[in-house]
Amino acid sequence: MAATGDEHAASEILRGISRHLNCLNEDNKATRKRALESIKQQTVNKGLPRGVLQEVFSSLLKPLLKCLSDPMEKCRETTIATITEFIRCVPKPEESLPYLMPCLAQRFGDKEILEPSEELRLSAVEMLTLTVDVCGTHLTHYLNETINILLRTIVDPFPDVRKESCKCTVSFAKSVPEHFHMQAESLVKPLMQTITHQHSRVRVSAIEATGAVIQHGSGKNLDDVVSHLAQRLFDDSPQVLLSLLSVF
Repeated sequence: MAATGDEHAASEILRGISRHLNCLNEDNKATRKRALESIKQQTVNKGLPRGVLQEVFSSLLKPLLKCLSDPMEKCRETTIATITEFIRCVPKPEESLPYLMPCLAQRFGDKEILEPSEELRLSAVEMLTLTVDVCGTHLTHYLNETINILLRTIVDPFPDVRKESCKCTVSFAKSVPEHFHMQAESLVKPLMQTITHQHSRVRVSAIEATGAVIQHGSGKNLDDVVSHLAQRLFDDSPQVLLSLLSVF
């Protein structure tokens, strides 16, 4: 009965926002912006039961994912914020993975930086970290997509994106240890680029992520990794030296 009630409540909400959904295809950017804000207000901002949100999310996910490439930055920002809150709140976030992960890999795992906003690239990686945390082993089937994103974001020009990507790498290694080792060595090269970053907090994050790659990896490239870590023993930052102790 609860499921039936959730479906009924969800259909009422979807009926109420159907006009806003149609507006997502409008040429006018202000119209699209208002539509996305209204959708957010009437769904994740409304304190709805988790089961109802699950039903609503399953219907909204595809149109929302299309908005990740909206020409207007504010539209993309609201979209990422809305999807993030859905992932945080729904009881079965893993049901979104078949659509979410390929889309994120296409948008943020490409060789070219498709998202021009540094802050939105950060928000996207934060969303990925949350997805790893709440979906855990369900991400086994999306190993390639996740690794492809991390390969790009670990060397992102924005230092905070690099830091969050390293944090995501640690979570991902712990979530899918039986499969992470198959791709772990591909992360060594970008991590070794980031381990010499001018910001000490980025270097610390890179060392922690390197530790996860060593622990859950196949053991290949170990000599190369150790030589890079050994160079950090001469680092000026006490935090960097402390993080090295946790790896060794």
